[in-house]
Amino acid sequence: MTERDGQAAEGEQELLRLYILFGLLFRTAMADWGQVRQVPLKLSYHWFFEELSRWAERQHHRLRRHLRQRGCVLLSARRERGVYVVQYRQRGYVREAVYSIEVLRAECQELARLWIMRQQAPCQDPGAMVPERHARRIGREEGEKAT
Repeated sequence: MTERDGQAAEGEQELLRLYILFGLLFRTAMADWGQVRQVPLKLSYHWFFEELSRWAERQHHRLRRHLRQRGCVLLSARRERGVYVVQYRQRGYVREAVYSIEVLRAECQELARLWIMRQQAPCQDPGAMVPERHARRIGREEGEKAT
């Protein structure tokens, strides 16, 4: 195996790890929504869980396509005594990756936090929540009332 092959294999393993994370995140978000739905709340948070799940699912499918293009296919994934065991085929060889469930949980939480931060970035100013064309129209209406 050349150095380039080793780097490609490491890159594929990282893509596989992200693929696993996004798959867990999109399923977990909907499972959590099922739990939250059972508790009476003052506000509805279904949009949060649905959007987070949709985003994670899109990333999951994007990564799966990318992995397949590189000759890597997930064969099985299962929980086993505190670890998550994944079998995959990479360039004709069947390989196994073992992940700590606690580490995967922490990484999923970090992905969710990053998604929330990304959602908030354009809306740091409450006035920025109004689309630009509506803000201009509102400004014109206020100017008309003042005259």
